[in-house]
Amino acid sequence: MQKRYKLSGASLEAIRAKALQHYGPGARIVAAEKVTNPGIVGLFAAARFEATVEVAAVPGVPEASAAGPVSGPIHEFHGPAIAALLERADAAERDLYRPAPAPVSTASPDFAGLLDQLGKELQEAEAPLPAPVPLPPSNAVRVPQPLTGDGNLIVLLGLGDDALGPALEMSIAAGGSDVRTGGGLSAFGHLHVQGRKSATAARAQAVLTGQTVVVAFGLGRPRDVPDKGALIADLAADQLWIVADARRKPEDTRMWVQALQDVLARESTAVTGLAVIGASETASPETVDTLGIPVGWVDGRPATAPALGKVH
Repeated sequence: MQKRYKLSGASLEAIRAKALQHYGPGARIVAAEKVTNPGIVGLFAAARFEATVEVAAVPGVPEASAAGPVSGPIHEFHGPAIAALLERADAAERDLYRPAPAPVSTASPDFAGLLDQLGKELQEAEAPLPAPVPLPPSNAVRVPQPLTGDGNLIVLLGLGDDALGPALEMSIAAGGSDVRTGGGLSAFGHLHVQGRKSATAARAQAVLTGQTVVVAFGLGRPRDVPDKGALIADLAADQLWIVADARRKPEDTRMWVQALQDVLARESTAVTGLAVIGASETASPETVDTLGIPVGWVDGRPATAPALGKVH
């Protein structure tokens, strides 16, 4: 029976080594993502990898548990030829400290046989692995989730004041975030973020209060969207969400969303997901799926499937 565990590390190679140590040769990485925290003004910046490891039973190897590593040295999982060559290497290293070291012969028949067996084992090890099994909830697209964490910055981009509602909803779902405004949107009782300096100050304040910063950024009208790329990129957000109103004509929404993605691409800034409003007030909410952006938020709650039509 296959089991899955979560592991994290500084690199995928470190995670692979940890998986081998803890769960044995039946462990393989089936999903992974890089998690980056830019810190505050460059301080405490960090990047790590998080991976899902699937463990399958291997004949002759005891089943591992999540509580600790598999008992015994790691080289017990090597094939007989590799183990024998490791033993010869260890013996040669011990001989270096003897007064009269004995030469290690590589011309003996048994050594040649070990090399031949080693080659066969390496060929078997290099055989292509089965395709990794994607994680739920979808076989195609992972449903994005709003980021949490002290001092992290989420920016929601919407026409007019469309971004304010989802920003407040995400704050409530997270137990209370520092909701601010940006771009052409302002709201009574919410501080305004304008540029990298004020975004950094908001992050620093959120670290002290133990909150995430959520900025509702107003893009203005559709024709104003192409001018906002540099302003958005300057905020250096950890996540960017586009807010789309499902009640608007799909063609009109597609035009301004594509224009926004184009200017963000020129700024090397990526979109995390789509927050949808008005889905419950239209007979065709699934039209937002044609935007090609994974839906992560719908009418005040997290989405449960990548296609909006499956949410209802």
